[in-house]
Amino acid sequence: MNGKIFKENDRLIGSREVEDKKSCHRQLISCFLASLMSLSAGTVVAGWSSTDGSFKDQDLKRWTTEQESWIISIYVFGALIGALPTGFLGQKYGRKSLLLWIAAPMIAGWLICLLRLESMFLECLGRFVCGLSVGATTVAVPLYAREVSSDVLRGRTGVFLDFMLCAGILYGYVARAVLPGLRQFCLACALIPAVFVLLFSYAPESPIHLYNVGQYDKAASALRWLRGRRFNVKNEFDKIETSKCHDDELLERSKAMSSENKNFLMKVTIISFGLVFVQRMTGAGGVIQYSSTLFKMSGSTVDPSTACIIVGTFQLVASGVSFLLIDKVGRRTLLLISSAVITTCLVLLIFYFSLIENDTYADSPWRISLLFVLCVFISAFRLGLGPIPWFISTELSPALYGGRIQSLAASFSWTLSFVIMKSFKIFVEANPVMLWCTFTAFSAAGFLFILFYVPETNNKSREQIRRDLIH
Repeated sequence: MNGKIFKENDRLIGSREVEDKKSCHRQLISCFLASLMSLSAGTVVAGWSSTDGSFKDQDLKRWTTEQESWIISIYVFGALIGALPTGFLGQKYGRKSLLLWIAAPMIAGWLICLLRLESMFLECLGRFVCGLSVGATTVAVPLYAREVSSDVLRGRTGVFLDFMLCAGILYGYVARAVLPGLRQFCLACALIPAVFVLLFSYAPESPIHLYNVGQYDKAASALRWLRGRRFNVKNEFDKIETSKCHDDELLERSKAMSSENKNFLMKVTIISFGLVFVQRMTGAGGVIQYSSTLFKMSGSTVDPSTACIIVGTFQLVASGVSFLLIDKVGRRTLLLISSAVITTCLVLLIFYFSLIENDTYADSPWRISLLFVLCVFISAFRLGLGPIPWFISTELSPALYGGRIQSLAASFSWTLSFVIMKSFKIFVEANPVMLWCTFTAFSAAGFLFILFYVPETNNKSREQIRRDLIH
């Protein structure tokens, strides 16, 4: 360890940490730049979410419903594969380096789609390759954000993933509506990861990764750039070293089958996987992917493309509200509010589609607007259940296990998403009421799971969270 670093810190500020406004801005900027890959991921989600006349040309009119469902959902299969090795690779090669590599399959996938629109196989291949990048992004971005952020900013930087994902979805909706065809759309989407590589190259590497691989001078420089010139690097290094010692102790005890540490890791795993399960089983992914189909089925007078843009705008605004509130209100409170409102909206959707199915909607005094319900539903989802499950496992987990648990949870999430995406249109056309009843039951159960099992992590260090879960 370089003693010069510690002497300089003692001369500057002694034992206290100082983080000024400028340093907070630098942390937010670094996480924002990393989240440009989330923006790119959002375009993959939105790009083929509706083929019912969204584009002015007829590029996708040739596909059957079954073929269309594969083109729409195949990226999710790529995502669940791409998420699996990301935690390990990030730990070995660095968070920043990995994020830069992730851009390559995203660009390649869009170029395949751009060049070979007439081939279903190559179209699916391009979407699959993009999906590899999408899955890796949902692991790498939260890990990077966690390690470059101070505890007071951790919630906001964690929400960046979901906020930029929403921005990418809205970008995709608008681009589909205004561009003349899929080729132009693919080109517009391929530009985003290219811009990301140019900008993110100037961002710092994770100081925790640099410290763990013995690059102490670079770690100190990264910390001073992120937290301010007068930041106490020695104090932060002590925290990292303490965390490493705890992780090593946890590893040794786990080998000895310590019941206390086994219970701790089991709790972290159950919470991480449980929140991901609740997130997916609300049906929000299917609603986003098949928004225009839902509006066409309902006989709504609102143009499907316009409705998609409205829904996309609402979810972006709601994600922005989550960004502002998450470090003030707390993760658990937002999750409870989000889950309660989503359950209420799902009950309204049961009621709505029951009226449609029985041809009594026009005469009913209890008519409701599908657009209004979906906007509230998606807004509530983006307030809590959308963003928080993506990063909470990085807060709960020891640094040694964080990448692995995050990778496994993300792959589990994308597995559920693939099942829902592939089957949503079939079930919503065959028996929509039963589909919404199923989602309602899972959402209500999720509310109880959050209420009784999920702890608050707001403004708590990793050691405090560890103690709360053990006791």
